[in-house]
Amino acid sequence: MSTRQISLSQFAGHCVEELATAQRQHTILEIMGAEGPLALVSPLPAQTTGTIADWIGTGAGFTLAPGCTLEDPAFEPNEWEDATTDDQL
Repeated sequence: MSTRQISLSQFAGHCVEELATAQRQHTILEIMGAEGPLALVSPLPAQTTGTIADWIGTGAGFTLAPGCTLEDPAFEPNEWEDATTDDQL
């Protein structure tokens, strides 16, 4: 998400339009005053539908380590026997 600076006077004169643009373009507004930054305005995250998929998660943005696949085991077979009862606590 990118950030766009805007003066306080410009924001005050066009706040509805600026907020709509920030939401539509997925940008953060940094409202600037004479002394420097006054506020950050960011769009709300997308609304969820309330489905079980939302609860579990979609995996969006999930990446695997280079060279790994989803079929790879979490542990190598020789590591399976290394865990002791104390390690599992």
